[in-house]
Amino acid sequence: MVTPLFAALRRRFPEARIIAGIGDWNRDVLRGNPNVDEILPMNARWHNGQVRPQGLLAALRYIATSREVAALAQRQCDIGIDVLGSPQGSLLFLRAGIPWRLGVRGYAGGDSAAQQCVPFDEREHVGRAALRFAELLGSTDLPENRPQIFLPGTPSPHDAIVLAPGGGFPEKCWPLAHFATLLDHLAPHRIIIVGGQRDSEAGAFLSRDRAHVQDRTGRMSLRETFEIIAGGRGVICNSSMAMHVAAAFRKPCAALLGEHFHDAAQHAAQWGYPETRVFGRAADHLGIWTPGEVSPILARMFPAP
Repeated sequence: MVTPLFAALRRRFPEARIIAGIGDWNRDVLRGNPNVDEILPMNARWHNGQVRPQGLLAALRYIATSREVAALAQRQCDIGIDVLGSPQGSLLFLRAGIPWRLGVRGYAGGDSAAQQCVPFDEREHVGRAALRFAELLGSTDLPENRPQIFLPGTPSPHDAIVLAPGGGFPEKCWPLAHFATLLDHLAPHRIIIVGGQRDSEAGAFLSRDRAHVQDRTGRMSLRETFEIIAGGRGVICNSSMAMHVAAAFRKPCAALLGEHFHDAAQHAAQWGYPETRVFGRAADHLGIWTPGEVSPILARMFPAP
């Protein structure tokens, strides 16, 4: 979601060295990105569901003793941007000796240790909010607010719809039984199911006894998943990374919201793209959408090849 920020920084500071500190699980997102000079591992103990343990003590220990933070300090960076904004992020930048720090005001904190801040606004798209960091640094030539993923070549086109049933936590996801019913409605359209290792059980369940469905969960890297999405007809998913990957390649996407979300319009404004159709609760639709309600709309979104 924040990859356009790297392009904006490159335009503003063409001679600067741009370093991205990210968790190891996300390296594939930035591989091949011409606007990033170096990827530093930053397996921080906050703001993610990948590294354990988390909490205040784990965060302070990471900031004080981690070799990753020491490696950042060795780079002697002039400017640090904490795109989410947090006290932990500000402490990390201070520990790394970064003199000019940018953060977020009104979200998780840490802004008192930043020289410049972007205001948090839940009505503003997350990608557009990230571009405001470049504006704080004097940028006026902004790229399109759209994820940027760079593949080594043109992906091979295929006629399948890509289904990504995974998500951050169960309440965030559309029910698995709904996905199963929807797959029956979509037959005989070819479907490819993608996801990580923890989605393998769902993939096996959804593909069982459905000849038009191919399960590839737990068998592909992120880069291979990006290529499958880039070559497909479109994406059906929860509110997850797959929605943003679809936008990177301008693919139509149906995002099906689970019980956790209460306002589909607000979600679309903050996370969606022109090609994204968000199905969730609204003033005129009090519950989550059913397969019967969604399937005729998807038939129009994904016409037969």
